[in-house]
Amino acid sequence: MDVKTDIQRIERLAECYGLSGEYNDWAGNPVKVPVEKMIPMLKAMGLKLDSDKLLDEQIEQVEKRRWASVLPAVAVLHKGRHFELEVHLPVSKLKSTIKLHLTLENGKDRLLELSGKEGQYQELTRKKLGRTTVVRLNAFLPDDLPEGYHRLQLLAGKNKKSDKRGKGVETCFLIIAPETCYEPQALADGQKIWGSAIQLYTLRSARNWGMGDFTDLKEAVKALAAKGANIVGLNPIHALYPAGPQHCSPYSPSSRNFLNPLYIDIEAVAEFECSDKARQLMDNPEFQRKLAEARFASYVDYPKVAELKMAVLESLYETFVSREVSAKTCRSRQFKQFCKARGESLERQARYDVLFEYHLKQDVEAWGWHHWPAALQNPYSKETTAFIRAHKERVRFYTWLQWVADCQLEDAQQAAEQAGMLVGLYRDLAVGVDRGGADVWSDRNLYCLDASVGAPPDGAAPRGQNWGLPPFNPQALADSAYQPFIEMVRANMDHCGALRIDHVMGLFRLWWCPNGMTADHGCYVRYPLQDLLGIIKLESQRHQSLVFGEDLGTVPEEISESLPPAKFYSNTVGLFEKSASDRFTAPADYPGRTLACLSNHDIPTLNGWWNCLDLDLWRELGTYDEARCEREKNERHVTKVALLKTLADIGELPPGMDPERMETMAFSRELEERLHYYLVRSNALITVIQLEDCLMLDTPVNVPGTCDEYPNWRRRLTGDISELVQQGYMERFLEDVNIIRNAERSVV
Repeated sequence: MDVKTDIQRIERLAECYGLSGEYNDWAGNPVKVPVEKMIPMLKAMGLKLDSDKLLDEQIEQVEKRRWASVLPAVAVLHKGRHFELEVHLPVSKLKSTIKLHLTLENGKDRLLELSGKEGQYQELTRKKLGRTTVVRLNAFLPDDLPEGYHRLQLLAGKNKKSDKRGKGVETCFLIIAPETCYEPQALADGQKIWGSAIQLYTLRSARNWGMGDFTDLKEAVKALAAKGANIVGLNPIHALYPAGPQHCSPYSPSSRNFLNPLYIDIEAVAEFECSDKARQLMDNPEFQRKLAEARFASYVDYPKVAELKMAVLESLYETFVSREVSAKTCRSRQFKQFCKARGESLERQARYDVLFEYHLKQDVEAWGWHHWPAALQNPYSKETTAFIRAHKERVRFYTWLQWVADCQLEDAQQAAEQAGMLVGLYRDLAVGVDRGGADVWSDRNLYCLDASVGAPPDGAAPRGQNWGLPPFNPQALADSAYQPFIEMVRANMDHCGALRIDHVMGLFRLWWCPNGMTADHGCYVRYPLQDLLGIIKLESQRHQSLVFGEDLGTVPEEISESLPPAKFYSNTVGLFEKSASDRFTAPADYPGRTLACLSNHDIPTLNGWWNCLDLDLWRELGTYDEARCEREKNERHVTKVALLKTLADIGELPPGMDPERMETMAFSRELEERLHYYLVRSNALITVIQLEDCLMLDTPVNVPGTCDEYPNWRRRLTGDISELVQQGYMERFLEDVNIIRNAERSVV
């Protein structure tokens, strides 16, 4: 075998499947990815690299598949551009007029006749496939096609009608996307708003059961709205594992399509008032003891919270069945409507939760579907069907939990709207899912399980980051006509006014890492940015949901050039805004269409950052040695000096502080407020304030790269949010925030 030829073949195959051989790193330096780092990723996609012959066959298959398809399986076309569609026809069937049958989303039919003489299609090239010569055409569809999800078929003969069921007829799932995402008119006019970002589980109240819930959220939006806030952000509230609550990372969910039922407020469930069994459970002294422990704990005890909540929820469900289902009440019909609307996806989620619960009870190590008997790893096997039939009532219980959670989230968003919030809630869509969870079990072929999503090496992480989440297989995603992606976006735009997309660069490319290896052995894999962006724009307009993406880190030009024209907001983190000089970005130089914050869930609180407590923690965990810790502290001091000089430039330097005198640079509430004024003065249309910073907390909610070393996703707030905003210092601070934000319009 010619080694050089073999490498060239692998590079060609890698290009066919979207692997990037070159990229610019975090410092802007070009990086060439060696072939040996692409090989594991190609194997993860199911490709065979054992011989030159196999490589050639697979390369040929890619090209042949494209040429053999009369119409693409899916096409996403964007308003504001020419509607161009690639068509392949044998020369023998090429007529002067191409006839297409379009079935619109609303069921109406339309005949499209494209004339070659009038330039409505043009020939691009030809290729010999066996004895047949195939012509590749560029067809120009009418520009008045409505936005939506349609079906397009080629009419093969003069009098031949298309089969509306698509049988025997090649069909293109045609998606017509709007020019931009939805944007509230007030923001389009330059009105600046502010709000708060919340980790929901951290909220405290006298009535919750040890972690924040949807009623806490409702009370929080009302309290913040009364102070002038127009947006409240959430951590991902995706479904985790009700039977395995110790897995608590919101960024490693079981499913991104459903909710975490632990956020249900038990006492707000309709059945609570009439469930004698639930009352008896709660009146038990041991139950009350555990409830008190959970309420007053500094960190969320997820197993204890789950034990308490699930026991009572089971009783409430029994009451629902006996009172509502049996009598076929309005509430029972609403539940049925929810189940019908969420369809098979909801059923699979509930089935997974029951299977997970059952096997975990048998073996505490049986975490996820890959630990189950082989037959039950298939959602559609006869064994799975038999198991579900034997546990159908438990399956319905889990669907009921999703309905209750959905209703309570909807109540929270309605409370925000009724309180006059311009946006209300924004939800957070995680970049991936846990490989042992419901989404992967439901459609295993959609994921590449021998790879994990992460980030390439950079200055902060020389070996990169491996997040352990299996990536979507781009080819499988396209073969599914993007249906799983559409469903995911829809589910996460429900009951909110905005959606944050974590690691938005993943719409264009994701860094894939081989399982069991560090991220520096990985490479980038491309995704169909324009197709995925088109779907997001369409769903954004339909849900009237603002969209912004977490675009921190290495941002490729394709993202920078594509998202802003689509009114897809960016995400600016103030602590990362130090320029090459000795200043931070001036407030006037912030982009308009961005959500700006000083810090987020992956960054220390302002108090912790200023006092270098994060660096001390890295040293305690063994990530930094003494020398590295000291270097980082010296660099941090330079950054703090630059930040203070920037505050001085805009007249916000606290009295008595001098960037040239370290002894004057202690952290204080006034400094915390002035740092926020820097952000609030910015040109950014949206700014959000972390409640942790207002409470002067110094411990992080999450330490990236750690698991058991630090209690991630557990640290709670130290006070009730409703009481917090009533404090004198907070009222004055938020009044100033409103004055500054309302002083002038943003330049968009």
